[in-house]
Amino acid sequence: MKNVILYATYALISSFGLYEIKLSGMNWNSNLIFGGSFYAIGFLIWLFILKTNPLSTAFPIAASTLIIATQIFGIFLLGENLNNSKIIGTIFIILGIVMIFRFSN
Repeated sequence: MKNVILYATYALISSFGLYEIKLSGMNWNSNLIFGGSFYAIGFLIWLFILKTNPLSTAFPIAASTLIIATQIFGIFLLGENLNNSKIIGTIFIILGIVMIFRFSN
């Protein structure tokens, strides 16, 4: 359970950072600084994940949770489209995460 919270925290903080960076339009403003700060915090969490988990488990789970979190931010906060292929792809990603968590310990 501790790892689930750790990966979720990593994904949410990093995705929020990416969201703020996107809002900045890549111009030097408060959104870029704020987003970069959150993204850096996500990187520090990533380093902790790498220290405490095998790379073969950590990377696919972290990458997958980050994909899902950025989709959620994009759809709900940036008004990006949600279509059947994104839904089906997300279901496969979630199934993959569950399988890795279940069979890697």
